[in-house]
Amino acid sequence: MSKPVTLAVIIGAHGVTGEVRLKLFTEDVSGLKAHKTFNDGALTLTSVRPGINIIARFAEISDRNAAEAARGTELAVSREALP
Repeated sequence: MSKPVTLAVIIGAHGVTGEVRLKLFTEDVSGLKAHKTFNDGALTLTSVRPGINIIARFAEISDRNAAEAARGTELAVSREALP
């Protein structure tokens, strides 16, 4: 099995409802939107929006405490999932 490819990393919480700020390693947000799950299904992307910071919501992160705890988490997909 090939090594996963990291598309982004969580850099912090945004607000109190569990949204997170992301640092992208893709050209733009569409590279992230092309995938629904990350880290072998551990995180499920429910929304993402561009801006000064990329803001995303994951089904498994429900509040600010969980968002802060996720800081530093890399969002990776298998190499086979890439175009």
